[in-house]
Amino acid sequence: YRQRALQQSDWPLSLFLQTAAPRDIVARMLRNLKEIDRSQCDWARLERTQARMVVLMPQAWDEHRDHALALAELGQHRRAAAVLETYLQQRPDAPDALALRRHQSAWLNLQ
Repeated sequence: YRQRALQQSDWPLSLFLQTAAPRDIVARMLRNLKEIDRSQCDWARLERTQARMVVLMPQAWDEHRDHALALAELGQHRRAAAVLETYLQQRPDAPDALALRRHQSAWLNLQ
């Protein structure tokens, strides 16, 4: 009789399944929609998806940034600049902060 090490495929499926909170499930669905909308350059849908992400996860600051970028793609520059301000206030040392400040300034000068 030869013993063998347990292969990952021998592990019970229950080890991989964990209960997810409803908020986590909705966030995952929205992230999937976000990627679809972005890949199809469907800015109107992406903006709506991002708005929902911000409501669902108000302290996920990157979602605020992404919402602002979607608004800018729709030509809503003043609104984009205002939304982006939330991100920049919360993440002043973010690696993209300087570039985003430039975008924000340009958006405000467009209108």
